[in-house]
Amino acid sequence: MVEHTFASTRKIRSEHSWFGRWVNVPLLAIVALLIAYGSVMVQSATSGMSAGDALFMRHLIGIAIGVVPMVIAWAVDYQSFKGWLGPLVVLDALLIVSPRIPGLGYEAGGATSWLAIGGVRLFQPSEPAKLVTIIVMAIVIAQYKGRIQSRQDVAKVMAFLALPLALILLQPDLGTGLVFVAITMGMLLIGGIKPRWFLVFALVGVLAVGAVLQFDLLAEYQRSRLLVFVDPSLDPSGAGYNLAQSKIAIGSGEFSGKGLGSGTQSNLNFLPERHTDFIFSVLGEELGFMGAVALFGLYLALLAIALEIAAQSRDLFGSLIVAGLISMWTFQILINVGMTIGLMPITGIPLPYMSFGSSFMVTNLTGTGMLLSVWARRQGV
Repeated sequence: MVEHTFASTRKIRSEHSWFGRWVNVPLLAIVALLIAYGSVMVQSATSGMSAGDALFMRHLIGIAIGVVPMVIAWAVDYQSFKGWLGPLVVLDALLIVSPRIPGLGYEAGGATSWLAIGGVRLFQPSEPAKLVTIIVMAIVIAQYKGRIQSRQDVAKVMAFLALPLALILLQPDLGTGLVFVAITMGMLLIGGIKPRWFLVFALVGVLAVGAVLQFDLLAEYQRSRLLVFVDPSLDPSGAGYNLAQSKIAIGSGEFSGKGLGSGTQSNLNFLPERHTDFIFSVLGEELGFMGAVALFGLYLALLAIALEIAAQSRDLFGSLIVAGLISMWTFQILINVGMTIGLMPITGIPLPYMSFGSSFMVTNLTGTGMLLSVWARRQGV
């Protein structure tokens, strides 16, 4: 009887140890809450649209599909990617250029960034390309073991960014290109590059912006967005319309909002792209300041858990992967929220786990699986 009791206790402890080692409950709980929150807001945003039910169903299908690559990424040992640098670079390039193949590309929002068959949009290859880029940059940066010092080292690292960035800008998709830059900067910060190099990068960025403006390299829609950001009163019925309606929606929500499904700006179709790029505007109008605070609290919890996973990673490679994910999410959150309130130019960057979009949701969930892979192997499992 005593032996049986001790055996049962050891079995329970073993199961608990296995569960605690492989499953990060707080991370899964926060992601589930974000997805649920986003689904509620997408349903509210699409309820007044002609194809609202179909759009919401597509959103739910995107979540269901995204669970599959999340579990696969969780199960695969992230260290197995270390020997795949060449194939991953090729895959990254193929994903980004695939919409440029005649007959496969679909233009939306001024950029040819969708794959389509028979005119039906399927997915945005640039979304999974973000994750591939994170792995590629992690492999390259980890080789320096936290000591990126010489100009040659920096040039080599930046060359691996230059390829996908140049291909993205050819679409042209400036917003996604900036996400790639933000990912790399965050990973370099963890990867041991000397701080003075960030001043060099900032100077290069300023010069690049100057060159783009000087030689008029922006597409018409990109130029309009920048002009409206500088002077919101320009073209109030055109490029400035989205920003004006977004500000009205968020401002009218005040402290507690007008109530779920009661937003006038969205229900009366004044707010364009309300289920995708401007989902935060719907949230601000219907749930107010308190709804926004709840969302930011969930995002802070997500990033805090990710930082903990990075700190507990068994190696620099794992920490770099997590740093890339943190940088990607943080940048997208800041840009999306900033553009809805006029603090950032409108770039078409959606809100992680909240905005409608199957490609985007699948990418976010796969990123969650990558976090769980690093977490599960922190003790050398």
